[in-house]
Amino acid sequence: MKKRTRRAKSYFSWRQLTGALLGCGIAVVGMLLLSLLLYWEKAGEGAIAPVNGVLKVICPCIAGFFALRRTTERPAVTGAIAGALFEVMMVSALCLCVGGVSPSWALAGDFVISVATGMAGAMVKGLLLDRQKK
Repeated sequence: MKKRTRRAKSYFSWRQLTGALLGCGIAVVGMLLLSLLLYWEKAGEGAIAPVNGVLKVICPCIAGFFALRRTTERPAVTGAIAGALFEVMMVSALCLCVGGVSPSWALAGDFVISVATGMAGAMVKGLLLDRQKK
């Protein structure tokens, strides 16, 4: 008799990387639009902090939303990994542009925000997929 083997599910998938890349792309587009508005003097310097805050919340949420494929996956874990990947990619891009970033509590706080909003985005999609089944 053939013995059945159980494959362990991995926590990382290409879908999570795709979601993180999509979130990074949206963040870059948002920053480019803000920089153009600042260049054309359509927005003042006071707009930088609110737009940055909105992008820090919306983009990891989008990453978590697009990382979830089906409701059988664990939405919290999937979204958290997508949010973490998003933050790692954005900080890596910052390091390349600036030439190095020293660790700080602000970076740690941004990482926690990205993980939490990535989880929220995946849970929202999980609820939407669950409602479509019914």
